[in-house]
Amino acid sequence: MRGFRVARLFGVDVHADLSLVLLGAILTWSLYLRFSQAFPRLDRPAIAWLALGGGSLFLASVLAHELSHSLVARRRGLVVRRIRLYIFGGVSEIEDDARTPAEEFLVAFAGPLASVAIGAVLLLAAWASPDAWRAPAAMLRLVGAVNIALALFNLLPGLPLDGGRVLHAFLWHRGGDHLRATRAAVTAGKVVGIAAAAAGLWALTADDGAQGLWLLVVGWFLFQAATATRSQEELRHKVAGVTVADVMRPIEVAAAGTSSVAELLELHGWGERLRTMPVEVDGRVRGVIGERELAAVAEPDRSTTTVAAAMTPIGAADTVEAEVSLADLLGRDGGGAGRVVVVREGRVVGLVTGDEVAEILDW
Repeated sequence: MRGFRVARLFGVDVHADLSLVLLGAILTWSLYLRFSQAFPRLDRPAIAWLALGGGSLFLASVLAHELSHSLVARRRGLVVRRIRLYIFGGVSEIEDDARTPAEEFLVAFAGPLASVAIGAVLLLAAWASPDAWRAPAAMLRLVGAVNIALALFNLLPGLPLDGGRVLHAFLWHRGGDHLRATRAAVTAGKVVGIAAAAAGLWALTADDGAQGLWLLVVGWFLFQAATATRSQEELRHKVAGVTVADVMRPIEVAAAGTSSVAELLELHGWGERLRTMPVEVDGRVRGVIGERELAAVAEPDRSTTTVAAAMTPIGAADTVEAEVSLADLLGRDGGGAGRVVVVREGRVVGLVTGDEVAEILDW
């Protein structure tokens, strides 16, 4: 689902997916039902505020968990792209791979450690609360216990959980083979996912529908995420040391935006085909044009439609420096053009499309 930036903390952008709204609603409603049963004498507005406070506190603790990963990573010199919060919690998007097993361990363990610390503080606050604050104390106790439980769950030894990263660091340290350690940690992650799904099925047979369904969803998510993690790690291994310049299609000339589409085809086309080209408007490359754009222009209109009118505009996300690693390019968010213009010292030198990437990856 699409997300949006909600904050910038300690130099790290925090993005929230729209699915986070659903998570917040589920949490708040669950807490409302729980507190309604536990404190029947409280009026509904008070219970609603208590539930809202509990849900907000939990989401804040998830953010603190991810922020701890990011801050430790930045302190170790790793580049953190952003923190993303979504229905399954959160993830710290760290661009760089850990350089050593010890570094990976420190970054991975920071999150669960923060969750345990938050849980302990909340439980201590609940214990120290006066008798008149029974309801708020119960909320603090519940959120504190959930934080500790989630920390323990996150430490299960399987990717993409934090415990999977800890396991990966250990196996990497023992065997010295990063990719082999990844495969073992991914397999462990799939086992954890299958176990969670099995627990969900058992809960469904025990007439615990809500918990069973949630465990099934979590198990499916963990299995799929483990599979995706292996694919990503093997891709990064395959393109290690490869730069954008190594795979780009060199470009020596840009299409003039003032030319007609028919003139462009006459100069650079092969029959009705045209390989994607950058488009120059007012002395600068402003877009790209290729088969996709040509298909949108009816043949009778090609002599009257300018290249600038037919092109797909490009933005900052559609350009990349030639010396950037291919792994970084593949891992970043793509722009709207669907093709990447390669620049060196401010000058366009090439293009990267799906064809160039598929060729090096043997797809």
